[in-house]
Amino acid sequence: MPFASPLAWITALTIGAQETPVAPVASADPAAPATPVAPRQRSVLFYLIDTCRADHLSVNGYERPTTPYLEELAARGTRFSHCFSQAPWTKPSMSAILTSCYPTVTGMTDLMAQLDNAFVTLPESFRDAGWHTVGFSANPIMGRFSNYNQGFRQFTDATSIIPNGDPIGFASGSARRLNDKVLPWIEANDRWPFFLYVHSVDPHENYEPAQKYLEMFADPAGEKQYRSWWNALSARKGAQAANRCTPTSFELAGVPVDPFIKYGIDLYNADIRANDDEIALLVDKLESNHALDDMIVVVTSDHGEEFMEHGSTSHAFSVWNELLHVPLLIIAPGLVPEGLVIESPVQSIDLYPTLLDLAGIAAPEGLQGRSMRPLLEGQELEARPIFSENHTAAGGEAMPFGRMLSVIEGPWKLILNLESSAGLPRPRRELYRIDRDFGEREELAEANAEIADRLETTVLTWWARNRARREKVDVKSLTLDQLKEADPATLEQLRKLGYVH
Repeated sequence: MPFASPLAWITALTIGAQETPVAPVASADPAAPATPVAPRQRSVLFYLIDTCRADHLSVNGYERPTTPYLEELAARGTRFSHCFSQAPWTKPSMSAILTSCYPTVTGMTDLMAQLDNAFVTLPESFRDAGWHTVGFSANPIMGRFSNYNQGFRQFTDATSIIPNGDPIGFASGSARRLNDKVLPWIEANDRWPFFLYVHSVDPHENYEPAQKYLEMFADPAGEKQYRSWWNALSARKGAQAANRCTPTSFELAGVPVDPFIKYGIDLYNADIRANDDEIALLVDKLESNHALDDMIVVVTSDHGEEFMEHGSTSHAFSVWNELLHVPLLIIAPGLVPEGLVIESPVQSIDLYPTLLDLAGIAAPEGLQGRSMRPLLEGQELEARPIFSENHTAAGGEAMPFGRMLSVIEGPWKLILNLESSAGLPRPRRELYRIDRDFGEREELAEANAEIADRLETTVLTWWARNRARREKVDVKSLTLDQLKEADPATLEQLRKLGYVH
């Protein structure tokens, strides 16, 4: 979630609350037989940990104890081992979660974009069905700045959570500050059912965990040297957003790569552990209020983080699995199986229709995800491709994200680099066999040209159809101007497919 700081110009916004219907009560006549009271509708806690890659959570098998509480929570519900985000940074990935539409369809690929009111958001669907919708976010992108507060009756923006709403300089400890607002709200709340959204940024750079957590995962004596290296690298990045570093960055700054990355990972893990403790406090508060048994709890992330696995740090600059593979837990006592692990690949856009399905709410038209409820009930779902995308955001040199599309189909993943991110030139297409190479180390496009050709057709067809939907034109009527992001090779392929004449 690259973002300039400070962000004091973004003001907090709280939307006035409205009462929800009162639950039915039993007959007051003691002689009359008790009137059965229908089970009350389930409230929802949707907890999003920003910048949290799935493979750094001990609940997913990571060797360090980063999420002991999520391990306990997962035992009470279902864990999805292969959930993929639709984009590698907050703006587009959150649009996919909130609308169940791909970023190309929503147009939320630029930093300054605002979501079109025509999209019916996830909280909007719950609100219109009678839920009291409340949100708290430590990331200003998730809020009024993006019109992502649409559908919330009350929303507390980042400027009311962390200093200046700055999710880079004040990321660590955000979950604790969120709880300072959320726990009193839970204590005072008398509305049911409710949809409660909480968005922390603890694992986001600059990775500055409290001393307690620092000592759990790193040698505190190394922190001073790490900050010195961090400052040297930051001084070299100029206008570029976030502290994205490449081998050249390290060389120019005189910073050793391996010690810097190792210590940075330790700090990142410490921040995840701090966030895990705060989730425990929040869920315990719900349980003490006798609410948890009648709730649906979701824990997930918008994207991951890079630690030089492919020659870069930070996020938003590629579509590797370290950025797209995100955690997902769903807990709903009596509704979702306990201790179940689902290996089938799913996407973040599937969360919206799944939650509506579990809550018994009709889905609006136009959602591109599908309900995962059959998987929760032990059924199979027809296999389908998993799509993600990334596009250079408005902001010039500060946001050289490149233009990339990716598709996962069965064991294969194709990355189509329409434009490589600055400083990291890549071939136009890359093919990986992720069932045995999830880290995407062995590139196989040349040796498997037929598979690469087929997947390129799949991803370009998907992109063209989404582009047509965004432009509100028939898919066969797309013009070159409407496809201006495409390189000549892509345009030629689209012509062959019949999308451009």
